[in-house]
Amino acid sequence: MKHKYSIIIIHPDHDKAPRQIQFSVKAKKMIVTSSAALGIFFTGLFAYDIYQAHYINVYQQKIAYVDKLEDQLQAKDLEIARLNEKTSEINQNLLTISSLESKIAGILKIQQKSTTEVSRGSYSVQSYSEPESLDQASNLLNSHVETLQEYYDASVEYKDKLNRTPNILPVNGPISSPFGYRRNPFGGWSSEFHSGIDIACDYGTPVQAVAAGTVTYAGYDGYWGRRVQIDHGYGVVTFYAHNSKLTVKVGDTVQKGEIVAYSGNSGRSTGSHLHYQAYVDGELVDPTVFTTYTEAQ
Repeated sequence: MKHKYSIIIIHPDHDKAPRQIQFSVKAKKMIVTSSAALGIFFTGLFAYDIYQAHYINVYQQKIAYVDKLEDQLQAKDLEIARLNEKTSEINQNLLTISSLESKIAGILKIQQKSTTEVSRGSYSVQSYSEPESLDQASNLLNSHVETLQEYYDASVEYKDKLNRTPNILPVNGPISSPFGYRRNPFGGWSSEFHSGIDIACDYGTPVQAVAAGTVTYAGYDGYWGRRVQIDHGYGVVTFYAHNSKLTVKVGDTVQKGEIVAYSGNSGRSTGSHLHYQAYVDGELVDPTVFTTYTEAQ
């Protein structure tokens, strides 16, 4: 059988003879097959390296994403803890507000019908239940704000009414003649109705307004002499008679304790004193009903 060979001629330097490498066809096939196998191997190895690099990159991105999620979860946990603490604080504040509302309602004599509705009347305590969510707490807080605004308006009105209530006497001194029927001070045994109280005081004693109001009369008439009349609002009117001098005029606004006159003996009078008189809704009343009278020491 005739064998076939392949010859490779290698030409070295010019001064050397060519070299021949002879190998059989079978060897040639083995070389080609081995070369192809090595090529496939290295190609696969290169592809694996590329895949592994890509996988590592993707894995690192996922790790970074997971780390980011963990940071976000930790931040959320801290936020939840802060919100829980804030919710507890809000609940405590709501409880305090509810307690204050009850106390204010008691002072102002306001009945608490609901968190937003108030009315004049007897005092009752409003029940309080802890909110179950921030939204409920927010709604409840808004309701309390509305209630407190109503209480504030009521307290402003109450303060104004108190400031306009004649709960002090215009001068210090003993009551020489009380309100009601009395013996005629000008002699005889007849009796007359005394429409106010007479307070004994020295001539020229400062006479103060018993409450804030507006002067509706300041002048002289034959019976009362020099007289000042003040409208305090809420149906209350007071006047001060037999003065020696007036310090206000009609239309003036006066405050409680402000000097409006000086006592004297003008008009129909038997001596230096102040006649103090009061009306409620147009009806004469005993001026001492507004205050507990104690004789000045």
